Amino acid sequence: MTTVAALRMARTRRAAALLRDLLPYAALVLVVGYFAFASEFFLNTRNFERLVTDSATLMLVAFGMTMVILLGEIDLSVGAVVALLSVILAQLMAAGVGWPLAVLLVLLAGMGIGGLNGVITVLGDIPSFITTLGMMAIATGLAFVVTGSVSVAIMQDRFLDLFYDDRLLGLPVPLWIVLGAFGACGLYLNRTVAGHELFALGANQKAAALSGVPVKRRKITVFVIMGALVAIAACLSAARLGSGAPGSVPALTLDAIAAVIIGGANLFGGRAFVSRTLMGAALIAVLNNGMVLLNVNIDAQYIIKGLIILLAVVLERLAAGAR
Repeated sequence: MTTVAALRMARTRRAAALLRDLLPYAALVLVVGYFAFASEFFLNTRNFERLVTDSATLMLVAFGMTMVILLGEIDLSVGAVVALLSVILAQLMAAGVGWPLAVLLVLLAGMGIGGLNGVITVLGDIPSFITTLGMMAIATGLAFVVTGSVSVAIMQDRFLDLFYDDRLLGLPVPLWIVLGAFGACGLYLNRTVAGHELFALGANQKAAALSGVPVKRRKITVFVIMGALVAIAACLSAARLGSGAPGSVPALTLDAIAAVIIGGANLFGGRAFVSRTLMGAALIAVLNNGMVLLNVNIDAQYIIKGLIILLAVVLERLAAGAR
């Protein structure tokens, strides 16, 4: 390669890296500006509260997906598991179980499902997309079988108030839950030895193993954390809908992966940021909310989100190696 060609490639990579890093922030500003102009209802207080509560489920799952993708893995089961756990939660409360115990049992179930995904993937040496694809099918089937394809209403008002309607210091409780999860995930990744080891694992698993990183334990732990966040997301989803419904969040998996990719993560591992994932999730949430306000066809919504994902992937590939 000539010197001139090498310089051009270096400039292209630097420009792509800059655009990749700015994408979640610039796109969010542009989208908010457009919807504020296009719809008189977008910037009002009621719509803001709806946007916050509706996006909480996505953000929690996206935080977990950030850690999974950081390892170079993927979890395709999250949407189906959220629906299944919301159904289990609703049925427990319908059977007379108090909401605190029901939430605890669902949390344990979510961690168990995440742990099972991790064990099968790591100990079975099976690609995570295969493992979680199978779990997606199982969870989807179970959600419809146990409910007879009928939503299960939640009648415990205290649960609905706490996880949807209540305010703390003037802000919706789901927002505080999201902020708590954001802070916990950020601290885990950036301020703990285990978190630093995840970056090393994603970048080069063999080198990390030779350096003494407990590869199997770290990977399984990440899937357990993913399961815990999915369980909390299921509680928020059930409270928002007032029921446990099979197939209630059909686009959640796509949206969560999109949020992480838009946030500049490398799908092959080693690079991911919780802060940028938050911005990516906010962008997806604003797109969902604004397009509903403008009565955009659901098919067009998928096209727009797909184009954004492709743009983010292309920028990441062009920026590969840029430092």
